[in-house]
Amino acid sequence: MPLHITMTFMLTIRIWHLLTTALICGLPSVCAFAQTELKPMWEIHLPVPSSRGSYSPLFTMDMSSRQHFSMRVAPDQSLLVLDSDTSGNWPLVRTRKWWTDNPASEVLSVPGWKADDAKHMASILVDLQITPDGRYAVAFAGAVWRRKSDFIFHAPRGYVARKPDTIITVIDLNQWKIVSSVHTTGLADGELRGVRVVSDKWIVLDFDLGDSPLRILLYRYVTKLIAVPELHPGPECVSDRQFRPPPPPSLALGASDAEKLRRQNDTACEAVLQTVGVGSVDVLEILIDRGQDVPPLAVERRSDGLERTEDDYFRFWGEYPYYLLTAENPPFESSSHQWYGLYNSLERGFYDLEIFGAEGQKRRSQTVRNLMCGDPSLEQQGSACGCRVVDVSEGNHDLLAYCRTQRGDYDGMVRREWLAVLHSDDFPGPGFISLPSKYRHETLEKIARADGHSYVVTLELGEMLRVYAIPDRP
Repeated sequence: MPLHITMTFMLTIRIWHLLTTALICGLPSVCAFAQTELKPMWEIHLPVPSSRGSYSPLFTMDMSSRQHFSMRVAPDQSLLVLDSDTSGNWPLVRTRKWWTDNPASEVLSVPGWKADDAKHMASILVDLQITPDGRYAVAFAGAVWRRKSDFIFHAPRGYVARKPDTIITVIDLNQWKIVSSVHTTGLADGELRGVRVVSDKWIVLDFDLGDSPLRILLYRYVTKLIAVPELHPGPECVSDRQFRPPPPPSLALGASDAEKLRRQNDTACEAVLQTVGVGSVDVLEILIDRGQDVPPLAVERRSDGLERTEDDYFRFWGEYPYYLLTAENPPFESSSHQWYGLYNSLERGFYDLEIFGAEGQKRRSQTVRNLMCGDPSLEQQGSACGCRVVDVSEGNHDLLAYCRTQRGDYDGMVRREWLAVLHSDDFPGPGFISLPSKYRHETLEKIARADGHSYVVTLELGEMLRVYAIPDRP
């Protein structure tokens, strides 16, 4: 067949295919393939070494420096990234104008753990937080070493485990220099279980001291405040708490004993609570561990399926979020204290997105049929699928959800990971972002506003920033 006839024939087939698609596009199951995949507008290679060593002589994935990093969006919309590095000089990278063709990055070395510290190290922890006024960044470099009982056979002769330690460093973002740095071993004897920048002036640290002397299944904690930026000590207190999630009713404290313990803790920690501005030790513990308020009663009831395991869905500080994912996951609290939750819909396979106000009043509920679980263009047959709201931008009604499918069940091999980008006030969303599906979740993601537009920013392995524009509304 002559070339021009062949091309005409192929063009005719193509046009017929498009016309047929247009005619049947009223059927969601047929047109699901038409979901828009957002592609990165910019890819920014951060000025950090691609090989930063490993904290394990066996080069296990979990202890590679490339697996441990943190990212934050500062109030001035610059992006801050903290990477671990076995040289001991951990790069803190600030990237400005990341939404343009000419981004500008600068690097400041902050103290961290080096290869000489890696012997018998069990875990490495990385976190980066920013004071609400945007004046200071606080870098946390944590390390935990094996206890004698952690060795498979026996510990080396004469082995003495190092105490868990975290290096806390305050950086002045205006002057781009280190102001102060301290090791937590000089602050308390226990293991740091949680850390949170709670105001422009204070950081709160929660140390686990082990079993409480009061009774079994109680644990003793010392809670300390240190001042920003000097890291001078402030108020502190000791409290005894039940482990979360709570033990079975047969082992838990009775109602009267639990209330007595709460009053005792709140009295002991009165100075700390007043300084932070929260009403109880229970509320403070949630703030430290999750970075959010206690959900209103209506939100807790709607999420009652998570009641006993909810804490498992929040990362231990310094680790990746979203390791544990099921069909229903904890709701997200926005900066204006609205709550966004995804719950199983009566329409099998889909989610209902429900939005609650700060007091728990339901403001919106609608079934999401595209871009998340239940969308046949994204969900694979024979897979368990789960999604979770991970960020919102309320000024422009943008919502970001992380979704994952796993083979068979929620403990199976990861098959696909993606981000769903939605408008929370008008659910036909702009599209989805494909993520690399690997051994573990290796990407952090945020919504950021700049130059009057909304973007999704992802960070892979602490090295590659990708910027996706959220299409403006017509």
